[in-house]
Amino acid sequence: MSSLVTLEVKQPEWKKKAEEVFIGKDILELLSTSMYVEPLSMYREYVQNSADSLESSKSAILEHSLPHDVEIRIDRQLRNIRITDRGQGLSSREFYRRLTAIGGSAKRGMKLRGFRGVGRLAGLAFCQELIFRTRANGAEQIQELRWDTRKIRSLLSSSDASLSLAQIVAEAVDTRSMKASTEPAHFFEVELRNVVRHRDDRLLDSSAVAAYLEQVAPVPFHPDFRHGKAISQFLVDHGVNLHPLSIHIEGEGQIYRPHRNVVGFGNGKSMDVGEPETFVLQDRNGDTSAVSWILHHSYLGSLPKSTNVAGWRMRSGNIQVGGEALLEDLFPESRFNGWTIAETHVIDPKVVPNGRRDNYEHSAHLTDLLTRLTPFARLIANLCRSNSITRNAHQKVESDLLKLEEKLQVASKPRTPGFVVTAFQSEFASAQPSLVKATSKGLFDTPDGEQLRSRLQRLESKAAALAEKGEGSDPLSDFPTKEREVLRQVIEAIHIIQGETQGADTLVGKVLARLRRQRSGKSSKR
Repeated sequence: MSSLVTLEVKQPEWKKKAEEVFIGKDILELLSTSMYVEPLSMYREYVQNSADSLESSKSAILEHSLPHDVEIRIDRQLRNIRITDRGQGLSSREFYRRLTAIGGSAKRGMKLRGFRGVGRLAGLAFCQELIFRTRANGAEQIQELRWDTRKIRSLLSSSDASLSLAQIVAEAVDTRSMKASTEPAHFFEVELRNVVRHRDDRLLDSSAVAAYLEQVAPVPFHPDFRHGKAISQFLVDHGVNLHPLSIHIEGEGQIYRPHRNVVGFGNGKSMDVGEPETFVLQDRNGDTSAVSWILHHSYLGSLPKSTNVAGWRMRSGNIQVGGEALLEDLFPESRFNGWTIAETHVIDPKVVPNGRRDNYEHSAHLTDLLTRLTPFARLIANLCRSNSITRNAHQKVESDLLKLEEKLQVASKPRTPGFVVTAFQSEFASAQPSLVKATSKGLFDTPDGEQLRSRLQRLESKAAALAEKGEGSDPLSDFPTKEREVLRQVIEAIHIIQGETQGADTLVGKVLARLRRQRSGKSSKR
C-alpha cells in the first residue's frame, strides 16, 4: 500500500495597507447626541473638565479672578447657559487643537477624572451654537471657538456618505480672537446659545441643575452638616482625592452636598441621622481599592427621592458615577437600597468609569470590589428588617393603648353609665395579658419601648382604682335585648366623641327619649 504525503502549502504574508482609514461623519453623533441619556449630565461633563483643569494647573497659587471656582449663569429668556471656571485657561497654540480633537485627551495616564476626549462635545446635542472661550494667564488675547450645531445636523442628515469626520469639523468650527478688556485675568468658559427645548426644559431650570449638581459634582458638605468634616477627613486620610469645588449658580447660590442632620419624610415626619460608619476596602493584593461611609438612621422606610441622598452611591474622583440605583443588586431585596444613605469612593485606578459615566467598565477588579461591598449591604438590609419589625410591634401596642386610654377616660367620668364602665373593664382585662407579653420582649428595650411600658403601667393603675360603676339599674332595660348591645355601642361612642360629660349625658338622654317615643307610637298604632 502507498502512504499519503501531505505537502505543506506556504501561506501568504500579512501586509500593512497604505490606504488611509476613513472615519465617517456619523461618529460625531455617536460621541455627542447619543452619549448622554440624561440632559443634565452635560453639566457634569463641563464641571468635571473644570475640576481637572483647576487641579492640574497651578491656578491655586494665582490671584483668584472669580469669586468661585465655577460659576454657572442660566438665562431662560435668551435660552443661554454659561459655565465659567477660574483655571489658567488654554494658550492660543493648544486652544484649537485641544477643542477639536475627538477621542484624544492629554489627560490619559494623569490620574484625572476625564481622559477620553469626548466630554467637551456634550453640549452639541442641546444647543444651536457651542462656544468655548478662554484667556490664558497673562495673555492679552481672548480665544474663542464656535461649533455650529445647526450646520453639523444638516451635514449629518445629508445623504452624502463620503463626508469624513475631519470634513465635518472643518465645516462646522470657526475661531476668532479679541483683545481682553474687563474679562478675568485667566479663565475658561463654555457657552451654549439657543438651548433647544428638551423634555421638561430642565437644562434651563436652575433649581433642577442645582439639585443635580449637589448629588454628582465634587462640592463640599454643607457647613451645618455635623458629620461633614469627620467624613471628609476620613476620606482624605485614606487616599481619596476630594478637592471640593466652590460652584455657584446664579439665583441658587453656592452648591453643597445634599446631606443634612435631619431627613424629611413628608407629611411633617422627619428623622435625625446617626453617627456615620466608615470602612476601607482592600483588593486581593492588600491595597486600598475604595473608601466607604454609611450614615445610619432609624430606617423608617424608603427615603423620598426629593432628599437627594437615597441609595448607595459610587464616586470616582469625587464625582458620582451612575445614579442612586447603581448598587441595588447588592441588597437581598433591592428596595432596601432606597432606605440607605451611603457612599463608596473608588480609588483603585483599575476600576474605571465607562464613557457615559453611568456605570463602571466590567472587570475582575470591579467584581472583586462589589463582592467586598455585599456584606455591608446585607447588614443594612438586616437593620431595615429588624427596625421594620420593631416599628410594627410598637405601632400595634401604641394603637391598642390609645384605644384603651380613650375608653378609660370616658369610664372615669362621674356620670358615665355603668354598662360603659363594665364594658371597659371587660375589654381591658382581655387585652392586658397580651400587652404585657408584647412589651416584655426585647423589641421594646428601647426608649420608645420604655415609654409604651410606662403607659401600660399607668393604665393598669388607673383601671384598678376605677370605682365600681357597673352596679345599679340598667337604663336600657326597657329596650328589647337585641337592641341593647347596639345602643350601648352608640352611647359609648357619644361619650368618646363628645368628650365633655354633661354634653354627652344630654345628647344620650335626647337620643333615648326619641327612641322611646318612637317605640311608644308604634305600640299605640297596634
